[in-house]
Amino acid sequence: MKFRMKPHTARTSATRAVFGLAALSLLFFALPAQAASLSVAEYRQQLHDLAEKVESLEAHPEKAGEVESAVPDDVTVSAASGETIVSYRDLKNDLTVFSKAEPGKRAALFLQIKNYVQALSSETKAYDKSVTDPALAQAKLKSILSQREFRNVNVPNAKHLLLSKIFRWLGRFLDKMFARGGSQFDWLQLLVYVLVAAALILLAVWTTRRLLRPREELPQREIVPFSPSAKGWRNWLAEARALAQKQDWRNAIHLAYWAGISYLEEGGSWKPNRARTPREYLRLLGTRAAQYPALAALTRKFEIIWYGDRDAGESDFQETLGQLERLGCR
Repeated sequence: MKFRMKPHTARTSATRAVFGLAALSLLFFALPAQAASLSVAEYRQQLHDLAEKVESLEAHPEKAGEVESAVPDDVTVSAASGETIVSYRDLKNDLTVFSKAEPGKRAALFLQIKNYVQALSSETKAYDKSVTDPALAQAKLKSILSQREFRNVNVPNAKHLLLSKIFRWLGRFLDKMFARGGSQFDWLQLLVYVLVAAALILLAVWTTRRLLRPREELPQREIVPFSPSAKGWRNWLAEARALAQKQDWRNAIHLAYWAGISYLEEGGSWKPNRARTPREYLRLLGTRAAQYPALAALTRKFEIIWYGDRDAGESDFQETLGQLERLGCR
């Protein structure tokens, strides 16, 4: 008895077969990318196969992505003296750059990749000699470490790790911008980002220096001879009260006014100067100052009695004392 498969059942089976083959293909290409432990002979064979794949890129550069995906990040080579980890990350990066490069630049990149693989093969030929002869291996190690690029090599600290992460992030960010913009890359936008970053760095440096700078001592108040503050507001007020005891109200108000000027000058409302007029002191204080109303009333009373040559009484002196108290002379 023969059974016929229904059309939709046949399509379902075909679909499953396709997905199965795709999964096996992905598994096949993923396995070489994993780290493996190889003998020296297996490692040489791997380099030989890799060299053939690289040679094929000269005629088929579009397969660079396939070659890069088939190369593992690193492999472990086992020998009599121990295990050695060989990293292929630089080679994979070069293959990635080669796959994205313009046709005119691929020739130089191809030669660089080819020489890199040949250098790895040459190192394996000298590997056995260095293993069998420890003195030769030690001498070769010293020769390598004495080269200029290894003089400043240190174990990376937290600062170096942070900077490397920042640089990697900037690299990915710029790669995305270049890939998105193509030939019409927005250089103005990049310039804005650079200026913003520079401004933030300068602000951080300025803030750090500002916080670490020791506090400067406040300069001592300058005493100008014959200025109101040179005498001290308490002395002015004491002399004004002494004249009031003698009922010399006019001169008492005169001295009381200068007591107020001396008080404000000592507080830093202006720099001492013995050649100012009462109106200049009022203008220097400014209308926004809290003491301005009291000083304005004190100046008005002083000008009317002293410059207006009017008689004064006890009530005028008491009014002047009230304005001094409003200024803070207590």
